[in-house]
Amino acid sequence: MRWLSRLKESVDREGSGDGENQHTRSVLDRVRRNDQPPIKSPPMQIDGRCMSAQEFVRYIEGLDMPQPLPIRFFLHHTWIPTRESWKGHNTLLAMKRHYERQLWRDSQGRLREGWTVGPHLFVADDGIWLFSDIHYDGVGVYGHNHLSRHLEIVGNYNDELPKGETLRNTIVALGVLHEKLGLDIANLHFHRDFSSKSCPGWAIQKSWIIPQVQRWIQEYRASRQPQVPPVDELASLRAALERLVAELTVDPDLESTLTSAAEQRGLVGPLTQQIPVEIDEQGYMVQFFVEALLAPSHQQDEVLSLGEFERAHEAEEDGSPEGDEQDPKEDGKASSKRSLLSQRVKAPPHDHHEFTGRIR
Repeated sequence: MRWLSRLKESVDREGSGDGENQHTRSVLDRVRRNDQPPIKSPPMQIDGRCMSAQEFVRYIEGLDMPQPLPIRFFLHHTWIPTRESWKGHNTLLAMKRHYERQLWRDSQGRLREGWTVGPHLFVADDGIWLFSDIHYDGVGVYGHNHLSRHLEIVGNYNDELPKGETLRNTIVALGVLHEKLGLDIANLHFHRDFSSKSCPGWAIQKSWIIPQVQRWIQEYRASRQPQVPPVDELASLRAALERLVAELTVDPDLESTLTSAAEQRGLVGPLTQQIPVEIDEQGYMVQFFVEALLAPSHQQDEVLSLGEFERAHEAEEDGSPEGDEQDPKEDGKASSKRSLLSQRVKAPPHDHHEFTGRIR
């Protein structure tokens, strides 16, 4: 009976003194007494993909997790394979074959050969390997697999700590999964919490791994906060000045040449509507605009108009030399969007008073 020989070899290889091995020995004793062949489970279905830390974060962010969500997360180490013996996909398939030879009893007490699921992730230097479907329960801790997820760190960490990419990938995987599942990383479970095993290795302590994951989660949350656009100080200044004179100014005619020219010159707003006048038998349109002058409080002689002040600051930001003014007509911004002056217009004005005089 090959299945009975495999079971005995498995128990002899793993040794005694472990709670799960004792359970396996108990199964072996009952099988010997009853000569009961196990029911062979169908082949285990695994994912098999390997992802970088960044790819794994995007993958988890896009998952639609079914209810009920898991209530705990278990950390393990493989012990064997070690970091040195890990061969990526080939080792992953070897782990699959190992799990498919395990004996267990179902809820009806029937002996079965082969797990149907296993741990969810194997984390190594070469990436984060997807094993059992993260949407659903896996197997990792005897009697505590319901509403649980399991991560295996590749290597033996009884005498040394994980490091390098293995550690970094572990921190990222634990962090993003706890965030996705709404779990508190402070409640991270070790396999040894419910077993006589050393798993995930005596060298790994919660006081060492949990703070590292907490820092990653804090940085992750900060990176997902909406970025507040920088304050446009010049636009804020112009808006504040326009509010100051709002009661005195009138609504500008957006189609007016004078309004456009005033905007290009940086004037704050019109004080009057357009007034037709005649000068030396030549007709003109006259309109009075508000001009704002600024001077530093410590250098009162350096007076600039608001338009000159804005253009000086724009020149500094663009790196263009001072005094190298561009033709306002060639300024693309003037034609692509209205200034704050234009944005507060309600309706085109209408002048009810016709000018009938003559300017000499």
